[in-house]
Amino acid sequence: MVPNKTIYVADDDLPLFERAQALAGGSLSAAVANALRSFVEVREAQGAGLEEVTVGVGPAGSRRKKRFFGVRLIRWAHRLQDGRKEEVFSVYRTRGGRFAVHRQVRPNWGAMSDPAWWMDVENWKGLDPRGRDEEGGQEWYRGGEASLEVYESLAELEQHVPPELFTRLQRGGDEPPLEDLDI
Repeated sequence: MVPNKTIYVADDDLPLFERAQALAGGSLSAAVANALRSFVEVREAQGAGLEEVTVGVGPAGSRRKKRFFGVRLIRWAHRLQDGRKEEVFSVYRTRGGRFAVHRQVRPNWGAMSDPAWWMDVENWKGLDPRGRDEEGGQEWYRGGEASLEVYESLAELEQHVPPELFTRLQRGGDEPPLEDLDI
């Protein structure tokens, strides 16, 4: 036997409940359970010092969004050898205790003072001269390629990131992602 729970709904909220029931295929119980599941998931993650992270993955113009709960441990950028592009890493500790690495290679806008930069067609691939990228409205400096990789441990992560990034990550790795201060 399924236990019954009575929920009292304010008159002003009735259209919301009716819409939720319709979106859940006619089951108000399913709509309420889904909403509560999401609410609990978000609040538990926030209580653990995590936040919802959304990153773009893929080439400029056809990026997909990936979302997870985590805390950013480090953001690190460096210029690639030719100086015309930079590589930006963000490393997160995920809710599951893994390490997610968001990597983006994008134009190095600091090199814009070099006339050769402006003449190189490679620097403009995926960019719209109206100041938007092909994704439709994102700011144009977000060109380039982006990826997200997940590693089980720091030892595994070390094999896939530059040594300088890993050294910096290790320095801060022992600190808790959230420290409650009684001040």
